Amino acid sequence: MRTRLDAVVQVRERAEEKALLKVVEAENQAKVALERAEALRLAALKDQRKPGDAATWELAESAHVRALADARRAQKEAERVQAEVSKVRVVYTSAHQQAEVVRRVAETRRDEQRREAERTEDKALDEVASLLWYRRAG
Repeated sequence: MRTRLDAVVQVRERAEEKALLKVVEAENQAKVALERAEALRLAALKDQRKPGDAATWELAESAHVRALADARRAQKEAERVQAEVSKVRVVYTSAHQQAEVVRRVAETRRDEQRREAERTEDKALDEVASLLWYRRAG
């Protein structure tokens, strides 16, 4: 049975699906950012100094400083993306709750329609049974 709320349910479900897609996309971005941060952290832990003159060591040291800075930046980016995931999850939760409320109301309306149809059918059957009884009795 259809209710007038079915259109609202569809709109809310589309909003819920869009929010879910954003959650999935944000989680994927967070995963990539965390993997990148971890890779840069591991790269910064390696000692790239090799036997050689002071210029080579100085170059290796400046590369190490740069690797540490890159690792810090990547970690901050991963934290920012993780915060974005939290925000998107809140939006999804809200959309899901709104859709669920409308779904429940629509289902309640459908149940009411079913009960009303059953009452109407029962009333018609009672009338037919009464007519048959009076016909036999009379």
